[in-house]
Amino acid sequence: MSNVAPISSRSSTFRADIQGLRALAIILVIALHLNLSGFEAGYIGVDIFLVVSGYVITLSLMKKPVNRFFGNLKEFWVSRFTRIFPVAALVVCVTVIASILFSGKAFNPDLLTDAKWATLYATNFRLINTGSNYFIAGLDQSLLTHYWSLAVEQQFYLVYPIVIFLLSRFSSEKTKLAALRIFLLLSIIGSSYWSITQTLIDPVASYFSPFTRFWELALGGLVATFAVTKRFKFAGFLGLALLIASMFLLNSQSSYPGFLAWLPAFGTVLLLWAPIQKLGIKPLRYLGDISYSLYLWHFLWLVLPKQIEQPITDPNMSWVFLAGALSCSVLTYHFFERPIHRSVTLKKDGFSALSVGVICLAASWLTISLVENFWLRSIL
Repeated sequence: MSNVAPISSRSSTFRADIQGLRALAIILVIALHLNLSGFEAGYIGVDIFLVVSGYVITLSLMKKPVNRFFGNLKEFWVSRFTRIFPVAALVVCVTVIASILFSGKAFNPDLLTDAKWATLYATNFRLINTGSNYFIAGLDQSLLTHYWSLAVEQQFYLVYPIVIFLLSRFSSEKTKLAALRIFLLLSIIGSSYWSITQTLIDPVASYFSPFTRFWELALGGLVATFAVTKRFKFAGFLGLALLIASMFLLNSQSSYPGFLAWLPAFGTVLLLWAPIQKLGIKPLRYLGDISYSLYLWHFLWLVLPKQIEQPITDPNMSWVFLAGALSCSVLTYHFFERPIHRSVTLKKDGFSALSVGVICLAASWLTISLVENFWLRSIL
């Protein structure tokens, strides 16, 4: 008899190795933005993040009681509001202010438009509309370019929980897991096919579009419907080998995502299904804990110095800026992100949580408006 049972039948257990996977993902992304030799394919860190997010969110949604459709939706979106919105809004505000303070006459007014799209979680559509290419050397990137992956996730989460709760509500206990798997499998097939075809036709759209990326989140969701296995330990090491192979085989010229994104995505799936416990060691686990804040902060610290009137291009200074990003991330995680996300009041009171989201949006747009209408006019 198989030792793998539906994951919904198991008790909830903390997966330290998942935090290690998040740590690995943020290390790859930062190494890419530091322009470190051998890390041209560091963008696969985003693929790891997407698959892991799909896994974790699906696992959480499957545990909700089937007879509380609206209650489940409220709890899910409250959790998203308190987890995502505050830190994202904080970094948008600081990015706009820091840019105009340090850039001076080199300030790019387009950042203000980028900031508006970022607050609406639509940066990916902004990048598609402007034909932005993430990998063109020498081209100034928006300081909020990295918000595109955050936008893709939020767009997915607008629809995904509704589908899961509807499947649970209108399926029997025996068929709901099968119905979920079929839905996820069809989503993977459709989205990955679109990704492959669009990568050949429109590389920019294929890289940033939610429709060409949803399959990665759905893939993580699909593996969440199966139990973790200890029988096939080699599968985890094979997954790690696939991630390492991705770093050697892919680069900035690769036709991506397309077929090639399956390499890191499937490697992540194997690591989720057959975890390597060593990934759960404390340093990696802590880096995984702060990975969200670090992902948001690092781009400002690493890219802004190159966009000021007298650009700082000394490679050694990049490590100083990285230390600044880490410091901001640690402080943000402990004194801002974690207290808000763990607030009992916000979890119980949907109106308060919604108010947090509205306040975050209002604070972001007020900052943008003040800079646009007063500060910017005074220096340009």
